[in-house]
Order: sequence, then C-alpha cells, then structure tokens
Amino acid sequence: MSRQLRLDVAQLTDVGRKRPHNEDNMAYVIPKDSQVMAKKGALFIVADGMGGHAAGEVASEIAVDTVSNAYYQDESDDIPLSLMNAIKRANALIHQRAAENMMRSGMGTTCVAAVLRGSIAYIANVGDSRAYMVHNGHSKQVSQDHSWVEEQVRAGLLTKDQARSHAQRNVITRCLGTQSEVEVDVFSETLQEGDTFVLCSDGLSGPVTEDDLRAIINQYLPSESVYHLVERANANGGPDNITAIVIRVLEPGDDPPGVLYPVHAGNASSAPGDSTHVADESTAVLGRIATPSLTTIPSPRMDEGRSPSRPLGSANEQALPAASSSIPASHAAVTVPRKRRSRLLFPTVAISLLLVLALIGTAGYLFFIRPTYAQAFLDQANSKIGAAQKESTSNPTQALRDLSLAQAQLHDTVNVSLDSAQTTQFQQLQQNLVASTRQALTNYNKLSLITTVPCAGSLPSPVSNVDNQSVHIVTTAMVKSDTTHVQTFALGSDNMVYLLNTNGNTLNATKVDPKTSDRVLLLSGDTQHLYLLTELPVSKQTGSKSDYTLHVYNVDPKGALSEVGGGMPVQLTPASGLPKLMTAWDNDVYIIAMSSNQTDQAQILDFNVTQPDTQPQPQTLSISSPVVSVAALSNKQLFLLHSDGTVKSLVASSTKPLEAPVALTGIVPTPWPLDIQHLSANTAFSAPSPDMSKFVTIPPPSLAQPQTYMATGLVNRVNHLYLADNTNHRVLDFIVNGGQANTNRNVGGNVLNTSNSANVQLQLSSQYASPSALPIIQSMALDPIANRLDLLTNTTDMTNARQTAIDVSSATACSSAP
Repeated sequence: MSRQLRLDVAQLTDVGRKRPHNEDNMAYVIPKDSQVMAKKGALFIVADGMGGHAAGEVASEIAVDTVSNAYYQDESDDIPLSLMNAIKRANALIHQRAAENMMRSGMGTTCVAAVLRGSIAYIANVGDSRAYMVHNGHSKQVSQDHSWVEEQVRAGLLTKDQARSHAQRNVITRCLGTQSEVEVDVFSETLQEGDTFVLCSDGLSGPVTEDDLRAIINQYLPSESVYHLVERANANGGPDNITAIVIRVLEPGDDPPGVLYPVHAGNASSAPGDSTHVADESTAVLGRIATPSLTTIPSPRMDEGRSPSRPLGSANEQALPAASSSIPASHAAVTVPRKRRSRLLFPTVAISLLLVLALIGTAGYLFFIRPTYAQAFLDQANSKIGAAQKESTSNPTQALRDLSLAQAQLHDTVNVSLDSAQTTQFQQLQQNLVASTRQALTNYNKLSLITTVPCAGSLPSPVSNVDNQSVHIVTTAMVKSDTTHVQTFALGSDNMVYLLNTNGNTLNATKVDPKTSDRVLLLSGDTQHLYLLTELPVSKQTGSKSDYTLHVYNVDPKGALSEVGGGMPVQLTPASGLPKLMTAWDNDVYIIAMSSNQTDQAQILDFNVTQPDTQPQPQTLSISSPVVSVAALSNKQLFLLHSDGTVKSLVASSTKPLEAPVALTGIVPTPWPLDIQHLSANTAFSAPSPDMSKFVTIPPPSLAQPQTYMATGLVNRVNHLYLADNTNHRVLDFIVNGGQANTNRNVGGNVLNTSNSANVQLQLSSQYASPSALPIIQSMALDPIANRLDLLTNTTDMTNARQTAIDVSSATACSSAP
C-alpha cells in the first residue's frame, strides 16, 4: 500500500502596525481526492500586492485565484512546468486587467508558491516574498529574492546586514503584472518527516530574522507558530502587511514512477531518507521561463478542498481582520527592452498619435471618470458607516471593521477633485465616521471588559528625579508602614534606592539610605517588608558563592528604613549564573538566577525571612526560554513570564519544580489600538492581534529595558495577577482560580492545589488600556490598603516617566477620565 503525504498546515495574515489596509493574499489547496493528491499534490501560495486605489489587493487576489485554479486545471503531471504555467497565466491576467482600467495601471504583486507531492517540494517565486525550509532544527531560505539589494548581496557588493537596512531594500526587480513577460524561478527540495516550510510576504521576512523564525518553528506547532511569527513581526514594528503559511510534513508520500529527485549544489541527487539532505545546502534552480502574454484566460473556479483566497486563519486560529482598500506602494523596478528601428517616420507618427490620445484620455478622466470614481468612494464609505451604525451594539467588532473600510474609502478620495456637493458629503461622512467609531469602540470595550485609562480623577503624575535627571526607575515596590500608610520605593538605573512621594501634581524621587555600601541589584516587597538584594563592590568580590546578600527592612510612616538582622547570604555557584529576578509574598522571598551560557535552565532560591539562619538549597528548573518577570502568591505559587510571551506557573516547594502553562477561563479579547479620547477622521485604523484563548500568553515582551511585567495582590480577599502587555498597551487583571482567600493566614491568598501547578486557572476581571496613557509600562505595584494599582510608564526614549493610578477594587471602580 502506497504512503499518502500527510501535512499539518496553518496560515495567518495581519495588516501590521503601519499600513491602513491589507494587500496580501494567501490560499492553500489540499485535494480531497487521493488520486488528484497523488498526481498534483498540495498547493500553497502567498502574494503581496502593490499599486494604488485598491489595485494591490486586486493583483494579489488575481494571482492567488488564478494560480490555485490554473494549476489543477493543467492535466500534466510535470509539477514544475504546471506551476510555472499557472503563474504565467496569473501574470498575463493581471497585466490585462491593469491595461483595461486606468485606475489600476501599474498594479502588480509578488508571488511565492509551493507544491508538495510525494516526497518532493517544488517552490516557485517572483519578487521578494520568500520560502524558508526548516530541517532537523536548521533553516535556510529556499527561494531567491528578486530585489535590488539581494542582487547586490549575490554579487558580493552588499552584506546581508547591510541589505536589511538599505534605503533601496523595498525595490523589487521582478513581479507579476507590470510587464507582459516575466521570469519564474522554480526550486525543489526532498521531504523528510518533520520538515517545515514557511511561505511569507516581506512584512514577515523583513522584521523577523531567520534565527527568530527558526526558533519559533522549532518550538511550536504550525497553528501556534503562525501566531507567534505574526506577533514577532508586529513587535518589531510591523511596517508592512504580514502573511505566513506554515506547512509541516507529518509523513512524506510515495512518488509516482520516473520522478527525478532534487539536485543540490555540490551534491548528487538525494532520494528520500538520505541523511546528506541538510539545511545549509544551496538549492538549484530547476527552471526559469520568460512568459509571453496570453490572450485567453479561463474563468477561475473553486476546486474541492480549496481554501479561499481571502485571508483566512488556520484551523485552530482565527485570521486577523484585514481592510480591503489600498495605499500607494513602490512599483517594480523593471527594465523594458527597446527594439531598434531602421526608419524614424513610423515611430514619430506613432508617438505623436499616442500623445494626442493621452491628452484626450486625460481630459476625459478629469472631467468624466474621476468625479464618478470619487462619488463611488463616497457612496461605499456611506454604506459601510450605515452598516456599522446598525451593528454597533450587537456586533461592535464587525462595526469597527466596516468603519476601517469606510475610512479607507474616504482616504482614496484625497487625491481626487471633489465638487462642492461631494466636499460637503465628504466632511459629513468624516464626522459620522468619528462618532460611529467612538460608539462602536465604547460598545466593544464594554463587552471586552476594557476600561480606558487614566481613571476619572487620577491623571498621570510626572516623576521628578531630584538628584539626577538622567536616572530612570527600573522597578517599584509598595510596603505598609502601619495600618493606614503605604510607602513606595523604587530602584533606579544607578542601583540606588528611592522613596517616591507625591508633591502636588509631581511624584518626587528622593534617595534612601539602606545603610549598606553594597551595590543594590534587585528590589521587591510584600505587605510587611522591603527586600534588597545587594552585591559586594568589585574591589571586595572574592569570586565565592556568597558575594550576594539579601537585606530585610521594616519601614516607618516617614519612609525610613531599619534593617531586620544583619542580612542573609545568598549562595550561588558560577554554574547557577547571576541573580536576575526577585519577588516576595508573606515573608517568602524568591530569587531566580540564570546563566547566559545555559539558557535551558534556571535556579530558584526560596528564603523564609523568619528563619534567617536557614540557607535554602537552589532548585533547578528546566525552562524553554529565558524568564523576564516573576510574581508570587500564597502556598509558594509562582508565575513566570517567559521571553516568548508565555506565562507559566509552578510550586516552589516541590523537590523538582516543573512549570506548566497557565490555563485561561474563557477568551480575552484584544483592545483595538485606537485612543477614544484622541480619535479623529485621520486616526489610522489597525485591527487588533488575535484574542487570547486556552492559555495565558502575550506578544513577546521587549528586553530593551529592565521592566516588571507582573504583580500580584489581594483585593477583596481574592488573589489577583496583573500582567502588562506593552504591545497592546494594556494591563490584564486576572482572578486566580476564582476562589476566596484563606482568612486564617496573616496575608491571605487562594487555597491553591499545590500538588499540580497545571491546575491553576485565570479568569479575566478587567483590562486597562490606552495607547497614549500606557506607551511603555515599566513597573507596577499594588497598594495593599487602597486597592490601587500604581503603574510607572515611560516613552521609548525613557525621557517622560509618569505614574498612573488605577482603582482595582471592583470591575467598575475605575471609569475613564473625561
């Protein structure tokens, strides 16, 4: 019995952070008929359109539709030839459509397509959309970019690093549709079990390095990796539309008789299962065909098992919504060959005739066609705004999508002359757009438990560093000095401790003397004590495992510190690495040490400050990625945020602690990146990233500055976890396990099941969001008396530190400031 090729596939697209519309398209076809699958294989395609007035999206959609259908209409079992012929048809049809419509003149699209059949993958590309292959943990780019910078790299005139930041990096030298002829490159690769292919637009390959792509592919299943790839591109700026298809080979299939296996540069052909097939080999170009224009193009049809060409999510992921209008983009840099003529009479007459026709066409466009297009844009915008107003209450998500399309239609009228009536209609539609967006956003936030900060009566306070304006605050902690007062302490980037006090509208930071000459590395606190981890000065260090000390302080109502005991030595061996994080809860202080040489493990030390003479034994924890933040609750429950954005939990009292993903009750919607208080008709719409579901995870946090991403606290006798998501400019307020706290303890906390950390579940209580008020959340701490979460925020250049207070005593306590 022959083996059937089995695949795991996921795809995702996103508009990105800078573009108002999505001009990418993607699709895949996995035939249900086993005979068709054996003969033609499975097809995957990504296209990145370009050109104004919705032309880019039209071009990419034609490419996806035409290639997907023409390939399976071709009865030939010669895969490279069928694939190239399908792309030729797409090129001819795009070029033909552009010639028929003046508004779409110059439209084009890149194209990268892959066919997987039996044990061979065939990859074709035109432009700079890419195909990567990951094999045995190693990766390589299979396709070759048709761009100016890549040609310079191949010629040895630029390095890859120089090309990535070069001013001409977006200039492509080949694409579909701009010329009647195009060259198509086709490559092939032998398939083995576990091999993974990634097809993507340059909106992904530009911001995301190949190293990051490989790490994500190796760590996650396709349904998860597409999400993390898109999120990584957005976290790195999201300058363009982002599209990815991830294809993992679960089992290669058997090949038809007579199949030729791929030949790699410097190697003989490699049959399936050949161990010489490694990821760093060069891929040979199978074919490169210049394509004549075609006059007859069959109508596209849908094949069985076809995934539509519109942007879709994977089987397990909802696709990100994408607006369907366009923005101007760079045309392809294509050189058109000129034919020599022996006489000048005919060219002169022809050119004169063309000039006359051009003048007539321009006049006709200015006086007849352009006003018609303008009215069409206005009518479409009016229709979308009307639809949004009707569905604003019942389906605010769809209403916001319709409004983003309406804004795109209004944007398209900017370069078109309007008569007086159209100008009046345009201005009225802009007013309606803003009012409708405010209402839809208000409804969306209400359904999603989102409160826009700052809270009413609590405007952000600027932070003044009285001693040194260049010092910025790294982390904060709040400690009760008595039953009615709480003091806020901060660790500065100068490794000094500061007391934060409100003086009118300003938060002053004044130095505090912790009565130690050691350098302060970490700061934390619980309701009873302030904790400092210090390091001996370099001149006094011995290289022994006791160069670090944990200091415990009581705090008086004026913020003065008095040390409890003489400090507890923190014994770390060189293999343990350096202390990176510290958190505390109810007299338990947890220190996490990590080593840059051993990134797959961390050391946890649990100090009980009521037993100062007891030295804890380090507990080794296996980790999948570095830990960037930690928070503690009762019963030694720890929450760890990893650099990939996943939140995991563990019980520190276990002999061999094992972290587990934190389960989520329900779905957590993502805020729309719109500031309702500063909304205007020109505010750029950008669809939110996918909702959080199943497990608690955020976009990978930036490691550019030390930050505290998590905090815990007891509010109304219920344990809460607070999580900062700087990509979406929000703080997530979760109830831990949803149960009541144990009133028998001094501090309290939920009665957690300490036998299995995987049983921990979080339920969303509220979200606090604002792109303007929460640009970057540096640190946060909970006031244990007032039930107030104090956020320390800053701008990317660290020059505008502010404190924002949020009343978290109930889900409705914090109302937006007017």
